[in-house]
Amino acid sequence: MSQTAALLALLRKNGDHGVTALEALDSIGTLRLAARVADLRGDGHFVTTEMVKLRNGKIVARYRLVEVLEIPLWK
Repeated sequence: MSQTAALLALLRKNGDHGVTALEALDSIGTLRLAARVADLRGDGHFVTTEMVKLRNGKIVARYRLVEVLEIPLWK
């Protein structure tokens, strides 16, 4: 499985919690999380970025996948 596919699966699994670079490194072994997120966005996925402050005072990006449900308006 590619790192991009593994990241997509991790984002889906984590839901609202999302993923930080350290979590991605630990879970899927990627050192280039922003690049993998760019790949997902290029594939048409909607991934949000939020800057969060950790307990140690460092500020990191947390990425979340937003999946849009396809609901027909008319039958």
